[in-house]
Amino acid sequence: MPGKEIKLTDTPAEVVLRDNSGGDGIGGKATLWRTENAIKVLFCAVDNDIISYGKKYNEPLWKGDTVEIFLTLGRRNRYLELEVNPDGAGYATFVENRNGEFELEFIDEPPFKWEARRTEYGYECRFEIPFSTLKAIGFDENEAYFNLYMQDYTAGGLRLYAMAPTMCGSFHRPEAFVKLAVE
Repeated sequence: MPGKEIKLTDTPAEVVLRDNSGGDGIGGKATLWRTENAIKVLFCAVDNDIISYGKKYNEPLWKGDTVEIFLTLGRRNRYLELEVNPDGAGYATFVENRNGEFELEFIDEPPFKWEARRTEYGYECRFEIPFSTLKAIGFDENEAYFNLYMQDYTAGGLRLYAMAPTMCGSFHRPEAFVKLAVE
């Protein structure tokens, strides 16, 4: 698990997506960096049994394999949830989380760019989140917290992976988010 802070610079930093319950499993890795205009994240998901759900923006992608970014908007219990599935469908919502009870507000126009492709080991998804868009919706780089996730449906059930594991069956745990130091 990473420390309590990840420095976001123009030099790519790699993190491992570990079993969300604290076990030994690894679901893949993510590389993150910034350009002058955007936050960029590349997920490399290890998945030999891809189960993808949804083909269009804001369909319920979480019913299948996805990679996800949760990024706070001004305070820890309000965050942006971004998802992409192996078939290249995207999803974006604002989440207001009140002690595990949360409200979703779907975003009509995608606040990020993405692409996905299948690979010999699973799939890759690239996210590009413009700073201008983030600032317009309440992102404060001085108070930024985030987490990166992967969910993997298999014949045996659902496996969850995270950069900073939440130690439970949900990703919606802002207390597990890691400080994002934008440099």
